[in-house]
Amino acid sequence: MNPTLTSLTPFVQYAPALPSFDECKTPTGGFRPGWQSIAEFFNSAGPVGLNDFVAESERFVRESGATFSAVGDSEDQSRPWQLSIVPLVFDATSWGQLEVGLQQRMRVLEVVLSDFLGPQRLIKERIVPAELLWSNPNFKRAYHELPPAGGLRLHVTSTDLARDDKGSWWVTGDRTRAPSGLGYLLENRILTSRLFPKLIRQSNVRRLASFFDLLRSRMRSLAPRKRDNPRVAILTPGDNSYRHFEDTYLARYLGYTLVQGRDLAVRGNKLNLKTLGGLLPIEVLWRHVSDEKCDPLELDPLSLEGVTGLLQTIRGGSVAVANCIGSTLVQMPALLPFLPAASRFLLSEELLLPNIATYWCGGEKEKQYVLANLDSLVLRPAMAVTAAKPMISAEMSLAAKKELVAAIQANPHNYVAQQQCQRSTTPVWHQSQLDPWHVALRSFHVHSLDGVDVLPGGFVRISPNAGSLDHSITSGQLGQDCWVIDDKPVDQDTTLLPPPGTLIRLTRSGAELPSRVAENLFWLGRNVERAESTARLLRSTLVRLAGETNLSDLKELPRLTAALAAVGQIEPDYAIEGLVGSLPPLDRVLPSSLFDRNPPRGLQMSVLNAAEKASAVRDRISLDAYQIVMRIKTELTRPLPAHSMDIGSIIETLNQLIRDLLAFAGLASESITRTHGWRFLQLGRRIERAYQTTELLAATLVHSVSDERSLFESVLEATDSLMTYRTRYLLLLQPAPVLDLLITDQTNPRSIAFQVQAIVELVAQMPVDAADVTLGADQKAAEHLSYVVRKCDAYELAQADANGLRRSLGELLQELIECLPALSDAISARYLIHTGQAQTLTGRSAAN
Repeated sequence: MNPTLTSLTPFVQYAPALPSFDECKTPTGGFRPGWQSIAEFFNSAGPVGLNDFVAESERFVRESGATFSAVGDSEDQSRPWQLSIVPLVFDATSWGQLEVGLQQRMRVLEVVLSDFLGPQRLIKERIVPAELLWSNPNFKRAYHELPPAGGLRLHVTSTDLARDDKGSWWVTGDRTRAPSGLGYLLENRILTSRLFPKLIRQSNVRRLASFFDLLRSRMRSLAPRKRDNPRVAILTPGDNSYRHFEDTYLARYLGYTLVQGRDLAVRGNKLNLKTLGGLLPIEVLWRHVSDEKCDPLELDPLSLEGVTGLLQTIRGGSVAVANCIGSTLVQMPALLPFLPAASRFLLSEELLLPNIATYWCGGEKEKQYVLANLDSLVLRPAMAVTAAKPMISAEMSLAAKKELVAAIQANPHNYVAQQQCQRSTTPVWHQSQLDPWHVALRSFHVHSLDGVDVLPGGFVRISPNAGSLDHSITSGQLGQDCWVIDDKPVDQDTTLLPPPGTLIRLTRSGAELPSRVAENLFWLGRNVERAESTARLLRSTLVRLAGETNLSDLKELPRLTAALAAVGQIEPDYAIEGLVGSLPPLDRVLPSSLFDRNPPRGLQMSVLNAAEKASAVRDRISLDAYQIVMRIKTELTRPLPAHSMDIGSIIETLNQLIRDLLAFAGLASESITRTHGWRFLQLGRRIERAYQTTELLAATLVHSVSDERSLFESVLEATDSLMTYRTRYLLLLQPAPVLDLLITDQTNPRSIAFQVQAIVELVAQMPVDAADVTLGADQKAAEHLSYVVRKCDAYELAQADANGLRRSLGELLQELIECLPALSDAISARYLIHTGQAQTLTGRSAAN
C-alpha cells in the first residue's frame, strides 16, 4: 500500500484496541455495516480537512452557547460543550435488534412501578425484597396509588448501555425520573448537520425530529381536558442546576413554557402559572425535579423547587405529570438483580436485555460474595442514583478500604456492587489522528398506550478511559452524535412545524410573563447598562492617563476618579483628595480593576450578574442577544497575560466591550416584541442609566473649578454625548448647555429627562388590577421623578455660589439619588417581590 496514501487516509490507519469490541472495524480490519461510505468521506477530507472540521465544530458550539457542568464543577461554573466530529454509527439491522429489547424493558419498568405504587404483589410474593421499599428513604407513602397520567406512569425514560468484548449489549442502569441528555443529543445532531449536511442525507441517517414530534404528541395527549393546544410546561430545578442549559434548549425546541417552582401556584385544586396578567392553567407538567422536591406540603418541607399542593392536584385529575411522582423507585440500582424475575412474574417474559452483574448487599450470600471480591467490583448507593463517584476498592488506600468494609457490614442494604464494565470502542479524531475511545450510550424512549417508541440513536459519551464513563451524564471527555443508518432513503420532511394549511388562531402574547422572568429581565437590563456606564467612564479616565499631559496638569482627573469611586469601581478613598497620595497610583489600579470581582457594583460583577440573568431567561431572549452577553463574560473574565495589562491594551478591551454592549442594546431595542418582557428589560436599562448619570454628575460638576472645559469634555465623553454637544455648540464649553444636554434635554437618549420620560411611559403600560382606581406606588414615583426633572432650569442649575457650589444642581441630584431607588423598590414590590430577596440599586446593602 502506498505509504503516502495511508498517511492521508485516517480510517486506513485506524487500529481497534483489541480485545475490545470496536464499533467501526472488525478484528480482521473490515468495516462494519454502515461505516464504509462514512469512512470514505473522512478519508477524502484527510487530516487537514478533519482538523478544519474540528475548528468549525468548536466555532458552532461557541455560537450556540451550549454548556454543561462537569463532575467536580461548582454550581456557578459551566464549560462549553465538547463534541467529537466522527459519529457513532449503527446499521438499521443491529439497531433494530437493540430496539426490541429497549421497548420490552420500558414495558417491564412500567408494570413494576405500577405494582410498587399499587398492589405491591412483587413484595407480597417475595419476588423483590421488601427492604427495597420499606427501607428505602426515597419511598414515600404519598406516592402510593397516585393516579397515572394517560393510563401510564412512565412516559419518557432512558437506559444506559455498554457493549462487551463479544459485542453483546448490557444494561448498566435505567433513568425513569427525568432522564438527562435529550437536549444534548439534539444539539449534537444540529451541530453535525451543519458540519456534514450532504453526508447525513447521502448516508440515510434516521432523523430525530420524528421522535420529538411523537414526544410532543404524547405530552399533548396527557392533558385531562384533551384540548387541541393545552399548556405544557417543563418544571426545571433552577438556574444553577446542571440541567439548566438542557431544559432551556428543550423548552425552546418543543415550544413549551419553562417554569420553576416559584412560578407556579395551586388555586382551586388546579395548577397555575403565575404571570403579570394573572393565573394561567397548566394541564401537563413535564417535571425535571426530584420526586421528594415536588411538593413541600406533603414531601420535603424545605424544598424550593416544587409547588405546594401539587400532589393534591394530581389526585384531583386536573393536571398530568410526566413522569409520575415516585418513578425514581424503578431506577434504583438495587432493583437490577431482581428485574428479570419481576419480568417473568408480571409479564411472563424473559428479559431480552441483560443487566450488568449486580449484587445487592442486603442479601447475606450476595454480601459475602461482594466482600470476598471487593477489588474486582464497583460499589454504589443501593437505593438511588446519585452524583457521588462510584467506590472502587482497587483504587483505595488500605484505611479507606477498611472503612468501606465496615460501612457495608453495618448497613449492607445501602450498597450494591457491580461488575466492572467492559465497553466497546469507536474512532475519535484526537490530536490529528484517529484513536479508539470507549463508548457509553444512553437510549431514550417514549411510552404510550399504543406502544414504545425508541429514539433512533442516543446520547453518546466517549473517553480513552472506560472507567470515567461509569459516573454522571457529563462524564467522559467528549460527546458524539449517534447515527442509525437506514438501508433506504429516510423521510426528509419530518418537522415540528404544523402541517401546511393549518389555521392557527392569531394572538398577541405578553401578559403571560411569569414574575420571575420579569425580575430577571429587569436586572439583566440594569446590569448591562451599569456595565456600559462604568466601561465608558473607565475608558475616558484611562485615555487621559495614557496621554502626554502630566497627571498633575489633568484638572479633570480627581473628579473622574471620584466618579469611579462613586459608582463602585474603585475604593471610595480615591474620592478623598487628601488620601489619594497614600494610595496605589491610578495607572496601576485602574487596569487591574477591570478584573476585580470584589466591588459588588464594579464592572466585573456587573458583567457576571448580566450573564447570570441572561442564562436565567435564555428561553426568552434571542440567541444573538444571549451570545453577546456570554461573549462579554468570556472576554472579561479570562486571565490576561501580564503584557496585556498595559493601559493601551485595556482601552482596546473596553472599546470592544462597549461595542458589544451597544450591539446588545440594539437587539434589545429592535428584536424583542413590545410585550411586558421587553418593558421590564427597558425599565431596568432606563432606571440604571438615569442613576449612573446622576452619580457621575454629582461627583464631577456640583463643585465648580476655575477652568472646567476639560472636565465638561470628559463628562460628555463618558455619557456618549460629546459629538451631539459639538454639533450644537462647536468648541464652546459652558455649564448650562452641558447640564441641559445631560439632564433636561428630552431629545438626547443619554439625558436624565429622556430616561424619566421613558420610565413614565413604560410604567403606564404595566398590567394593573381593574379594581385599582388610584395610581400605584410605582406610578406615583415615576410621575414625581418626571415633575422633578421637568421643572428644572439649566441656567439655574449651572449657577455656582461664591464657594463654587452649584447648590440647585446638588439638591436635584441628591433627590434623584433617593427617588430612583424608591422607584425601583416600588416596581419590585408591585410585580417582583414574591420571587426572592429584594435587590438594591445603590450598593448600600448586598448588591445584585
